[in-house]
Amino acid sequence: MLTKFVEAAKKSQVPEGTMLSVKAENEDILIACVDGDYYAINNLCSHQGGWLDQGELLTESCEVLCPLHDGSFDLKTGEPTAEPCKEPVAAYAVRIEGDTILVGPPEK
Repeated sequence: MLTKFVEAAKKSQVPEGTMLSVKAENEDILIACVDGDYYAINNLCSHQGGWLDQGELLTESCEVLCPLHDGSFDLKTGEPTAEPCKEPVAAYAVRIEGDTILVGPPEK
């Protein structure tokens, strides 16, 4: 789990309606841009470890669909929104500094 904010990507790497897989402090993180806001969650599905960045970004509901079994996760919270996924994935705090996307520990 991230313990501090770290540079993860540039905004130009994650245009509106897209996702990007990054590695930050040994964490596999998915960054998505929906309606001008950036979200970051763990990139591995909690059900069977599918790479979420290879799934579908559901911009209308701010969710990502796992490519393995069509389970989905809320990009804001990491909570599962469709079975077979039952356990949440980590959701990270996001800060923007200029063109830089920083990810860090969840805000409490």
